Amino acid sequence: MNELMKAIVLVNDVLTVQNVEKPTTAEPGHLIIKMDSSAINSGDKFFLKFPTPPGVVKSLYDIKGVSGVGKVLQAGEGVPNEYLGKNVTFYRQLKYSESAVGSWSEYAHVHFLDCAILPDGADPKEYSGSMVNIITPLAFLKQIISEGHKGIISTAGNSATGIALLGFCIAYNFPLISIVRNEEGRKELKGLGAKNIVVQSDPDFNGHLADLAQTLNATAIFDGVGGDILNKILPLIPRNSVIYSYGYIGDAVPFTFHTSTLAVKNITIRPFSNYSTDTVKNPENLEKAMKEITALLHQPHFKTKTGKQFRLEEIEDALTYAGGNGKKAVLYHI
Repeated sequence: MNELMKAIVLVNDVLTVQNVEKPTTAEPGHLIIKMDSSAINSGDKFFLKFPTPPGVVKSLYDIKGVSGVGKVLQAGEGVPNEYLGKNVTFYRQLKYSESAVGSWSEYAHVHFLDCAILPDGADPKEYSGSMVNIITPLAFLKQIISEGHKGIISTAGNSATGIALLGFCIAYNFPLISIVRNEEGRKELKGLGAKNIVVQSDPDFNGHLADLAQTLNATAIFDGVGGDILNKILPLIPRNSVIYSYGYIGDAVPFTFHTSTLAVKNITIRPFSNYSTDTVKNPENLEKAMKEITALLHQPHFKTKTGKQFRLEEIEDALTYAGGNGKKAVLYHI
C-alpha cells in the first residue's frame, strides 16, 4: 500500500486538502524534501487564476505551490553529495520535471537545480519564499552585463525582488539606482547598504533620478511595477536605455507615451522572464547560479519577509492575507 501525505490540491477550481501519494524514491537528479514551510508569492496566486502555460512545470496530483523550504531526506542519482540532510530553499519552476511534487504538501519532490542550500543554523522560515525573488534578479544582472549595460534603475524598490537585486549588485559591485515610494522604503534600503535611492514623494525626484542615471550610465531599467512609474521615468532615463518589463502590479494606471520619445532617445521596451535567460535555460549555468546563491544566502537581502503563519487547512485565509511592508503569508507543514 502506498504511503500518503497531506497536500493542497486544486479540484474543479477549488483548493482542498487531500491525502495523496507521498514521494518515497528520489528520481535521478531529484530530491525528496520534508517541507518546513512555504511562503505564498504573487506567482502562486497567478497560477491559481490562469491555466499553466506550456513548458511550465506542473506538479503530480495537481498539488499547488512552487516555492518553499525544507530538509533533504533523499537525493537521487547524480545529485551532488552536499545536498543530503541539508535545508534547502527552492523554486520548482526552474528545471523541467515530469515528476515534480508541489510545495503545498508535507513532502516535495523537485530537481536539485531548483534548490540552494541554506546556511547552517539558519531559520528555514526566513527562506520559505525566497528563491523566485533571488533567481530573477541574478538572471537579470547576468543578462544585462552580457548585453553591455553599465548600471541599473530598479522600480522594484524595497520589494523582495528589489532587495535581492540590491544584494547581487553589492556583491558584483555593479551600480544600482533603487526607486522607492516613500521615506520608509529609503530607510530600509539604506540599512541594507544601498547608495543610490530615489524617493517618488521627493519634490526633486525628477532631477535626482535624471542626474544619477546619467552619472552612472544606468541604461538597464528593471521594471517590477509597470504603469504610472514608467510614465514618470521615461523622460528621465538616458538615451539607448532598455526597459525590461517584469512586473505589472501598477497596471491600474496605463503606461502612455509619445512614440517620438522612444525614437529620439532610442529606448527599447521588452519583457523579461528568468525562464528565457541563459542562466536558467542552460543547466550548467543554472548549477553555477545555485552555487553562487548558496554562497550569498547568509546576507540579509535574500530572506523572505514573513508574516502570519497558516496551517494547510487554512489556505483560503492565507490567500487573502495582506501583510504590511511586503510580508507574506506562510503555510507551515506540521
